[in-house]
Amino acid sequence: MRKRKQKEGIKRRRNSKFWWASFTDASGRRVEKSTQTTSKTEALKVRAKWITDEWNKQIRGVHTDATFPQVALYFLRGTKSVKRSSGTDEQRFKPLVSYFDDELNMNTFSSDDVRGYIQSRLLEDIANKTINKELSVLSTAIKWCNSQFDWALPNPCVGKRLPEEEVEARCLSATEVKLLLKAARDTTLPDNQNKHTKIYLPEFIILGFTTMMRPSEMLELEWDRVDFSSKTVELRVEDTKGKQRRLVPLNDDAVGALLRLRRVCDENFPDTPWVFTHTKPRHFGKRIKSVSVVFATAVARAEIAHATPHSLRHTSITEGVHVDGANVVDIAKVAGHKNLKTTMGYVHTADARLQEVVSGLPKIETL
Repeated sequence: MRKRKQKEGIKRRRNSKFWWASFTDASGRRVEKSTQTTSKTEALKVRAKWITDEWNKQIRGVHTDATFPQVALYFLRGTKSVKRSSGTDEQRFKPLVSYFDDELNMNTFSSDDVRGYIQSRLLEDIANKTINKELSVLSTAIKWCNSQFDWALPNPCVGKRLPEEEVEARCLSATEVKLLLKAARDTTLPDNQNKHTKIYLPEFIILGFTTMMRPSEMLELEWDRVDFSSKTVELRVEDTKGKQRRLVPLNDDAVGALLRLRRVCDENFPDTPWVFTHTKPRHFGKRIKSVSVVFATAVARAEIAHATPHSLRHTSITEGVHVDGANVVDIAKVAGHKNLKTTMGYVHTADARLQEVVSGLPKIETL
């Protein structure tokens, strides 16, 4: 009987002079990397060491060579089911993963490494605020790994926060919102430019302006949480940034926008749970996850100053405060703010309104 040859776990690649080893790491992921040696005997020894190290990590909790990708992977996988911002964490890790070497040993991660990253991002003209958020998620990942696995990885991200310029969030005027809505509905452009966008973007703008909901709350909205009879939208604890359930009231404009979106779903994918669903063939039937690009296009077409989807929330809260008989406490409840100070930070009063305030004061001097 012919004896079966035992697999050695190493092989040669046509485009490399070194032996490559394959093995399973502590997270269960299949890994294949270069042993950096042309000697088969040495390559087998290197692979054996790697396997021993992975076994120590998994069974004994010993972690001698935590690499940057491992820290990122463990953190993102370990927090995915408990962090609502997991998707945001993944996005913020992308430039970090692109910059740092796959073989970077996190036990030797230093302040120089962090400074190098900061300098690289600054040269790309990335805002300090964005860089701070990226370093913050990396710092959190290191702390999480140290806590979960009893590691002692250094955290040189601490103390590297860059100064941030306080820039007031953009608040649109009612006129600008109308111009933006008109641009989103523009039917004079060739169909291939906005055929699918004009199905959902105008309704997104209307809902953002009339409900005070965050962009993510709208894009993650499901039909079973829309109640047309009571004219409300339910945001559950897991749907909100503040982890607080709230019922969002709908005015006639908001109800009209939702009815139009419901009609689109009924005609194309009646079983979809998502209010905002793609009709574009490439993503047909999938949830719309972002409107940033198409929103920016509409802003440019409307020829108004820079604005983001979140500007609609600022605008809605500001306009709500100026409604006759408005109560800031009620505004905060609709917006989902636990603290009135947070609500007031969203309020932007136009210069014309400020003039009206002083003009309405009683006259005290006779000319």
